[in-house]
Amino acid sequence: MTLDIGHWSILTMPELPEVETIRLNLEKNLPGRIISRIRVLAKKQLTGRLDHALGQNIVAVERQGKYLAIRLGNGYYLNVHLKMTGQFLFAKNPRQTKFPHRIPFVHGQRMPGKTTRVIIEFSDRSQLFYNDLRMFGWIKITKTPQFPSAPDVLSARFTRRYFHQVVGRTHRAIKALLLDQEKQAGIGNIYANEALFAVKIHPLQPANRLNQKQVDQLYAAIIKIMKQAIKHRGTSASDEAFILPDSRKGRHQHYLLVYDREDQPCRICGTPIKRLKHHGRSSYFCPRCQTT
Repeated sequence: MTLDIGHWSILTMPELPEVETIRLNLEKNLPGRIISRIRVLAKKQLTGRLDHALGQNIVAVERQGKYLAIRLGNGYYLNVHLKMTGQFLFAKNPRQTKFPHRIPFVHGQRMPGKTTRVIIEFSDRSQLFYNDLRMFGWIKITKTPQFPSAPDVLSARFTRRYFHQVVGRTHRAIKALLLDQEKQAGIGNIYANEALFAVKIHPLQPANRLNQKQVDQLYAAIIKIMKQAIKHRGTSASDEAFILPDSRKGRHQHYLLVYDREDQPCRICGTPIKRLKHHGRSSYFCPRCQTT
């Protein structure tokens, strides 16, 4: 989602597609590696006992909603929430920590950088760097994964029937409902805007005024758009805050239809895209295609 906080208003928090893209990348590189050392450069960024992770091999990298959980051989987890500016960068060879692409907020290509908060070192000398400019994200070592209770929108729990129940029980604006992580996990500002545009629903439309067909179409659009964004490696928006652990950017920004396109022509009808603020969040919509 986009947070409107002064001159940081363009910063976008990684949503499900970005976090899943990171998970897929880490899943290719981390399992089987043994943690030999954890260097905590900013104490507030990591909580829990380091000895529960040291000497342990990584079994898997899991995700629900916007949360990651790195599962260790002893049953403990490294839980991660990237928040606004959290990044993971993985280097197989510590002597080659210059990444192929410029790293946002570091303004270079070498690690560790000035925003590096935690460094996880492995027995084969590879390293995982956790960067976080704003320091809102965190890593927690716990016995159980710290996942949201609401259904992940790409999970079997997020059924059409469930979504109908959630939508029909409230008169809240549908955009606000989509962003409610206690109802469904993973949707943020980028993809809520895109899904609503795809089915021609105004972001301020009261949820319980949507008819069955509209809810069915919105449900399908959410899943379709999420999968498309994962295929495109997520969205690196204008702030370029999101990158993969190999420093590549996402590509889905080239496929966005309304998000961050204020005053640009609608790709369907040519009407200039409008932006409105609701509860501190920016909504992008076409005033002709999406009527209240």
